[in-house]
Amino acid sequence: MPAEQLDRPYPMPTAPQASLKAPRLAAASEKLQQALAELERAVEQLNSGGGKSEALAAQLHDVEQDRARLAEALDAASGRSDRLEKARAEVSVRLERAIGALQQALGGE
Repeated sequence: MPAEQLDRPYPMPTAPQASLKAPRLAAASEKLQQALAELERAVEQLNSGGGKSEALAAQLHDVEQDRARLAEALDAASGRSDRLEKARAEVSVRLERAIGALQQALGGE
């Protein structure tokens, strides 16, 4: 084995072997270039999407604040509704008593 091949882990291919591998090497190189181009596009999309994710995060924050505000308003409205229902029931009872008292006073219907 020649001295220059001792430094390499694999012996250098001979001219016929190299010519057979050249098309496969070219195809592999092309695939590698395509993969690198796709990777670059993906990185660019991720980098450009950073502004979108910040905008989405801001929108989410706004929606959460709106939801909290609406929940408070709903709780307040529910409390008011409960108080009104109790007042309605109390007025109804009082009206029934008043009607009964009037009926007795007018002749006992």
